[in-house]
Order: sequence, then C-alpha cells, then structure tokens
Amino acid sequence: MIMKSFLQGLLTKDPRQRLSWPDLLHHPFIAGRVTIITEPGVSDLGTPFTSHLPPELQVLKDQQVHRLAPKGNRSRILRLACKRMAEEAKRKKHQNTGPALEQEDRNSKMASGTAPLPRLRATPQEPGLIAGILASEMKSSWAEWGAGETPPAPRENQITQDCEQADPELRPEVVGQQSIDAVDLENEEPDSDDEWQHLLETGEPVPIQLKAPLTLLCNPDFCQRIQGQLHEAGGQILKDVPEDASHILPALRVLSSLLSSCSNSVPLYSFCREAGLPGLLLSLLRHSQESNSIQQQCWYGTFLRDLMAVIQAYFACTFNLERSQTGDSLQVFQEAANLFLDQLGKLLAQPDDSKQTLWRDSLMCFTVLCEAMDGNSWTVSKAFYSSLLTTQRAVLDGLLHGLTVPQLSFHTPPGAPQVSQPLREQSEDLPGAMSSALAAICTAPVGLPSCWEAKEQISRHLANQLSEDSNQLRPSLISGLQHPILCLHLLKVLYSCCHISERLCHLLGQEPLALESLLMLVQGKVKVMDWEESTEVALYLLSLLVLQLQDLPPGMEKLGNEIATLFTHSHIVSLVSAAACLLGQLGQQGVTFDLQSVEWIAAASHALSAPAEVRLIPPGRCGFYDGLLILLLQLLTQPGKGSLLRDVADSEIWTVLWHRFSMALRLPEEVSPQEEEPSLSRPQSPEPDWTLISPQGMAALLNLAVATFTQEPQLCLSHLLQRGSILMSTLKHLLSPSFLRQLGRAPQGAEFLPVVVLSVCQLLCFPFALDVDADLFRGVLADFVDSEVAAHLLQVCCHHLPLPQVELPVSLLTRLALTDLTSLNQFVNTVAASPRTVISFLSVALLGDQPLLTSDLLSLLAHTARVLSPSHLSFIQELLAGSDESYRPLRSLLGHPEHSVRARTYGLLGHLLQHSMALRGALQSQAGLLNLLLLGLGDKDPAVRRSASFAVGNAAYQAGPLGPALAAAVPGMTQLLEDPQAGIRRNAVSALGNLGPEGLGAELLQYQVPQRLLEMACGDPQLNVKEAALIALRSLRQEPCIHQVLVSLGASERLAMLSLGNQLLVHSSPRPASARHCRKLIHLLRPTHST
Repeated sequence: MIMKSFLQGLLTKDPRQRLSWPDLLHHPFIAGRVTIITEPGVSDLGTPFTSHLPPELQVLKDQQVHRLAPKGNRSRILRLACKRMAEEAKRKKHQNTGPALEQEDRNSKMASGTAPLPRLRATPQEPGLIAGILASEMKSSWAEWGAGETPPAPRENQITQDCEQADPELRPEVVGQQSIDAVDLENEEPDSDDEWQHLLETGEPVPIQLKAPLTLLCNPDFCQRIQGQLHEAGGQILKDVPEDASHILPALRVLSSLLSSCSNSVPLYSFCREAGLPGLLLSLLRHSQESNSIQQQCWYGTFLRDLMAVIQAYFACTFNLERSQTGDSLQVFQEAANLFLDQLGKLLAQPDDSKQTLWRDSLMCFTVLCEAMDGNSWTVSKAFYSSLLTTQRAVLDGLLHGLTVPQLSFHTPPGAPQVSQPLREQSEDLPGAMSSALAAICTAPVGLPSCWEAKEQISRHLANQLSEDSNQLRPSLISGLQHPILCLHLLKVLYSCCHISERLCHLLGQEPLALESLLMLVQGKVKVMDWEESTEVALYLLSLLVLQLQDLPPGMEKLGNEIATLFTHSHIVSLVSAAACLLGQLGQQGVTFDLQSVEWIAAASHALSAPAEVRLIPPGRCGFYDGLLILLLQLLTQPGKGSLLRDVADSEIWTVLWHRFSMALRLPEEVSPQEEEPSLSRPQSPEPDWTLISPQGMAALLNLAVATFTQEPQLCLSHLLQRGSILMSTLKHLLSPSFLRQLGRAPQGAEFLPVVVLSVCQLLCFPFALDVDADLFRGVLADFVDSEVAAHLLQVCCHHLPLPQVELPVSLLTRLALTDLTSLNQFVNTVAASPRTVISFLSVALLGDQPLLTSDLLSLLAHTARVLSPSHLSFIQELLAGSDESYRPLRSLLGHPEHSVRARTYGLLGHLLQHSMALRGALQSQAGLLNLLLLGLGDKDPAVRRSASFAVGNAAYQAGPLGPALAAAVPGMTQLLEDPQAGIRRNAVSALGNLGPEGLGAELLQYQVPQRLLEMACGDPQLNVKEAALIALRSLRQEPCIHQVLVSLGASERLAMLSLGNQLLVHSSPRPASARHCRKLIHLLRPTHST
C-alpha cells in the first residue's frame, strides 16, 4: 500500500498536488533510504530539482527548445487559414442574406477604416480548415458533457469574440469566436514586416500561446512592435478616435499570453513598465466606460473582454508579491488595485443588464486580485481588505446587493443542448462570479496566514449582516445552497462567517432549509459542480456548527453511519479527512456509529499515505490530519480496546502515521558525528506545515502514543532503543528550542505547547521506568546526549512551561544528569550560557509549593556539587544566597515542612562546604544560619539527621574561623553516636573526628567523646562505623588532653586485643584499611609518642 501511494503521488496529474522534491524524501516508502550528497563547504547548495536557471541560461534554453521543436507546416497552415478567412469575409460582405448582415454593413460604414468582423462558419460547400477543427472539437465537448462527463475547466486567457451587448445580432457564432486555436509566434517565424503587420492587425480574436516568452522579451524588435501597437491604438481610444483603434485587439491577446506564460518576473516587469502597464490598461477601462463613441463600436465587446483578460493576467503576475517584487512593482500593484476597485465600485453601483458580461469579467478579475493580495504581507493585505469596509465600500455593497436580488437568467451558449445548460458556461455567469468574488474576500487561504486577520474583518461584517433578521442576505445564501453553481462559493462564505460568529451558528442550526441542504449535499442527493469540494466544505461546516454549539443541530444524530460510510469507502483523501473531523465531533456528543476496525484502519492508512490536497482550513484553524488523529484517539482509547490498540501498534498504519508526522514537521535529516562538518553551522530548521497537523493534532498524536505505549511498553522500547528511529528522531526534535519557538508562534501553539512537551517527556521516561538491558540503555543515553536532551529540557522549563508543569521535565533532567556525566555538563553549560534566566527559574522553582520539584532540583544541584569542580558551583552559591545575599532561600529550604526537601538541602550543603569558603563565612556571619544547620542533627526524620551530620562534618573539616562556633555541634553529634542507623553513626563519628583539630578538645572531653569513640571502634556491629571511629581517634589523639585520656583508658591494649581477636573480619573477608588504621593508632598511643 505504501508503494502504491508513493507511485500515486508521483503520477498525480495536477503538478500542484504532485509529490515533488524534496517532500518525496519523507514519504514512508523511501524515508531514511535516500542519501543526499552535498558539496562540503557550501551551506546552501542547490540541486537540479530546486534551482531556477538564471535569465541568461533560461534564454539559451528557450532558444534551444525553439530550435529543436518540429516545424512541420504550421506557418503554411496559418497563412492558408488567414487567406480563407479573408476570402470568406469578402464573399459574405457582398451577400445580402437578411437584416443581420444589413446591420453589420451599417456598423462597418459607421466605423470608417475599421475592417468588418467576419463570421467564420464552416459551410458544407467550403469548410474553413481551422473553423472545421474547432467546430469538431466543440461538438465533441458538448457530446461528452451530455453523456455525463464534467467538461474541462476553461483554458486560461482564452479570449473569445464578443461584440457589443446592445447589438446581439452582431455576436459571432462560437465557431467564429475561436477562429484560430493557437498561434505559436516563435515557431511561425514571420519572414517579413507584412506578416508581422498582418498578425497584429487581424480583427479575429486569436488565443495566443507563447512557447518561449522569455526569448520574446529579450527581443527588442518584438517588444517595440507590441508596445508601439498598444500606445498607438490605445492613444486613439483615449482620444475618442475609433478609426483603426481595433488594431489593439491582437496586441492585447499577445500581451495576455505573455503575462500568463512568462515566469521570469524581472524582464517581464521591465517590459510592463516600458509599455506603461498597468496604467494604460486601467485608463482604457475607465475611458471605455465614459465614452459613448467607443461603446458604439462593433468591436467594443471584444475589446472589453481582451482588456479585462490582460488586467487579470497582470494582477496574477508574481512580481506583484512582496516576496518576489521587482523594483517598485509592489507599489505600482497597490496603486493599480485601488484604481481597479474604483472602477469596479462604480460598475456595480450602476445596474445595467447590457453590462452583465463586463460585470462578470470584472468580478473574475477581482477574484484574481484577491488571490494576489492573499499572497502578500500582512500590511499589504490588510490595507486592501480594510478598504472594502471603508473607502471601497461600494464594491462590497454591490456584491451583497447582487446576491439578494432575484437570480439572473442563464443564457444558453450557441451549440449547446437545450435540455440542460453546461456547467462550464454557467460558471462564467454573473451570479457565479459574484458568489466567487464574495468567497474570495472572506475565505482564509490555506498556508497564507498573513491575510487571515484582514479577512476576518470582512467575515465579521458579513456575519453581522447575516445575523440580522430583517436582512435578506441570509435567506438568499441559504436558498442557493442547492444551486449547482453557487453552492460551493456560498458554503465557503457561510463557513468563514461561522468561524467568526457564534450567533450565526445558532441561527443556521435553527434553519431547517440550511440543515436540509447540508445533509442532502453530504448524502449525495444534490447535484452540484465540484461535488467533492462542496461536500468537503459542507462536512467542515457541520463540524464547525457542532463545535461552536457544543450540541447537535436537529437531524444530525442520525447522520453518524452515513458519515462513517463516507469515511471508510471514499478514496478522496480530503473527504476522508473532513468526514473524520465530523465523526470526531459527533463522537464527543455521544453519537454512535458503526465502524469496523478493518475498514477504518485501511481508510486511515490510505488517508495518511496518499498525497494531501488541502483546500480549506478545518474548523478551529486545525490541521488537515487533526480530525483523523482525534478520531483515532477516540477509537483506540475506548474501554476494552486493548487488543485493538495492540493490533494497530503492530500494523503498517503506526509506521505510516509517524512518517506523515515527520513530513509535517519537516524533520531535518540527521547527520552522524562522522559526517558532520564542525565548521558548518546547523541550518535553521524549516517551519512545520501547520496546514497538515496543527498543535492540537500534535497533542492528539502524542496522547495516542502515550496511551499505546502505556498499554504496550515493550513496543515503546523497541522504537526508542532503535537508534535513529523515526519515533526517537521526532521526539527529540519536539524538544529542540527552534521547534518550540515555532510552536509558540503557531495558532493555538502556546495553548498546546505544554501538552506536547509533557507528552514527549512521558515517552522519554519509559527507558528509565522499565527493566532494560544495560547495553541498550547505554545506547539510549548516547542518543539523548547527542541530541542535547538535558539542555533542551532546562530551556523548556525556563522559557516555555508554567511553573506548575515543569515537574516532569525536571525529573527527567535530574535522572539524565545523575546517570550520565555528559548530560550533567550540558546542564551546567546551559546555566553558564544564560545565567540570569536559568538562575531566576531555579530560584522560583526551589521556593515553590511543589515538594517533588524542589527535591529533584536539590538532588540535581547536590550531584553537580559532588561531581564537578568548584569552578562550576558559583551559581549554586548564588541560588542559596539570594539576590540580597541574606541567604533567605537557604533558610527557607532548611525549614521546609517536607522532610525530603530538608534532607536534600542538608546534603547539598554538605557537598558545598567541602569547597566553598564563602559558605563557611556565611555560617559564621549570618545570624541564625548555623543554628538552622545544627537543628537538623535532632530532626525526627533519619534522612534529615544523616544529611545534617554529613553537612556539619564537612563544615568542621578545616573549619578555620568557623571552628569555635562549631562547639555547639558537639552535644548533638554525641547523641547521634547512638542512632540506630549505621550511616548516621558513621557521619557523626567522622564529624567529631574533624572537630578535634579545631581546638575543641575540652568540649569533646566534656561529653566523653574519646571514650564513646573507643567503644564504637571496638564494639560497633558495622565495620564502616568501626573504621570511621578509628580514623576519628587518630585525628583526636593529636590533642594532648585527648591523647592522655586514651592512654589512661588503655586504648592500645583494647585495640591490640581487637586486632588479635580478628574482630575486624566480616564473612572471612579482611579489611586492610581498618586493620591499618588500628595498627597505626596502637603505634601512636605507645608511650614513646605520648606528649
């Protein structure tokens, strides 16, 4: 199935939807199996798949294509066709066949110097060559449509003959409108000026198709001829001199094709500027609407259509976009857009049935203008759409008024079957153009968020009008939902407005006709053009209603099984995704539907593996796959679905799901340490494709992974323990700072960021929570270290998570640091890189009301102080001292109500006091701080007593000026010698041994410390305590008074008996260190060493 979806993506006919480079690298079929070799030392090396040729090479390429193209006899055919056209026109001019031709002759005489418009009809006696071909093609297309096939979309920039509406008899037949199918200027190779002149002066509308437009733009002769023809004929029109003004028509057609087919914006815009575009075009449009003499010409209708086609092609040029502007093209584009809106507003404000064609063409041009504005920046699009509510309000009012009046009649094109009207022609009619234009100004385009805010203002205005009971707009739009042409555009308008207005959602939920139309459309009972897209919008609109209302509109409770059938049986990915979105909403409202696991797993696999065609933003700004992921989460987390969850986790869909997720994330390719170039900086990771999976969809997928791995933990290990697996790569990327910044900027990203981070941490905790082979576990740690997970976890806590949600990441960070030294170094380096930010976070977290969080941080800091050199510990000292160096944080931690926090605080102090002279000084100078330290010696919790005795012992080691103050510790330490826990006794013994050299002999003798230590050295059941007591006695004997006491106690004899009695053996295992200490102490206590 994966291979089939890969081939299907490569063979997709539409190039915009075709699986292309480099996205195909992420397809599950080849993901991870293709190596892209780039040249070292080049940070951004293009490839033949991604690099555009420079203009000079493009010109050479076009010339080569022109040179190698087969010539055939097309030039001869063109001349023959033109000759027959002229002969036929001359013959018909002298025939008097009825009133129509008499009217044509009169119009010809009125416009002196203007050639009459000949009708190109293929008669049985002498069929025209080109006309016969076109008639055959037109007949074939009508026949195919009549057989039930949808006719193809009209070819872009195909201009047809249309004389003035006031004289319909002058309108040529369809065959005459397409006299020559296409003229290839490059391959025709006109050999003389006469042929050029004939080409430019022909009166017939000729659809020009340029095969090498860049070559033509680089030809000065061509540019001068076209520009000269435009200025000469255009100047005559502006001066109301219609003689020979019709010569502008072929120039307009060539210009239209040139603007549509040339992809190099630099020479194209230069040509437009030299030709005075678009100013000349808009001046001609304005003047043609004001001049009666021009409107009386028989070529006026054709001129308007050709002119609108050129303006439309100009608005569609890429140099109008800010990201690819050329010179002042963007400013010129904005000025032209304002001038066009002025003309459009005046046109829509003047109801005139004779101008329906101009209205339609102008609205189609306006739709293209909106598409160009959508691709521009926030500033440009906002200015444009805001003007529709202010200075250009006439345009919006005209559109709304046009949709509230009775629908205009549809005209049957010549040659069309009378039983039904072709959808292709209907789509060009005025109501369809109006609804399309209205949808263009309020529908948020996929992947272009810069214009969303501006379009929301338009949608809010429309929603307010649709919510008014006295306004006829809502009934008009609802009544058009079953119209074969208007349905799709009106659905988009309602969908956009419902996103903004909850009140409108309530009103639509109470409209029986609206719900009936939507349900019938989903059920396939309404025949509309573009049924697939219309059904998709209807499904999303129903989902939005349920989401906004948090309830089911009437009749939807019975729709579950039909939507389920659409979900499992449709092969159209966009419909499957929309159906899944609605099923998820229905499931949350308690609607039951019958879904067989085999069917929905196959449907989900197909939807995830096939190329995605995103045409509309799902409800709530969700991603294309969000509804499917939420539905999968619902289906797999229902009670009693454990076996199904296991089957899904073992199936192909699980792999496809994570590959699709990585594609949406645009996961960068991992580079092994051997291949990585140290001199090259890592490229910035690309922005995720939020149109495929939004932050909400990511949260749903990760929740599904947590539920799956909780049910099947060994499956989690099989993925996480596999180094370089798609799951591990994805999870590590989700913690990277670059991705989290992108997630925070995404719509609703800040809301779902904590869910994403916590879910990732849960998944990464699995190797620590399960029994894992040591070698495999080291591999996981190595993977974490290479990806700097420890550093990323700290950055996540500092920058992205609120304090109540940092407990799990800090716990994982602590576990990594305690397990791996490199991870600990990454933690310290991150602190050093951003000391203010990190210390601020740690200070707040340490003093918070989360005991587990505080305990984990204290363990992390204590391990840092224990393992690393003193040069890395200054930030810990700063944390404990506080900003004012009053040691308020340390006092608060030492007095914390939780014993685990107190124990870890004393442990941290114990490690710091080994190195920090500043902390020893603080214990001496800060009032009450030493008393808090000594208070832990009598704590009820044994863990606290153990840590406190450890801290006091390290404070006594080389105490210096602090030594006399530590005399207060002797009573507490002496009591700990009788503690039931061996660790506490050992720490107390060591601490008392450290106090001896500090001149505290008298205090030690007062509490009979030498006697107690001697007894412990000879009789404590724990060997480590005995060893500590021997070491302490060696230290204390340096005090003369204590030495004398030990001699008087007969310590040498007792220790000798201990040594001879072999009481320092445990399980027949000798203790060399203890024996050595014992012998040394016996030697030191001999009379020769007495003082």
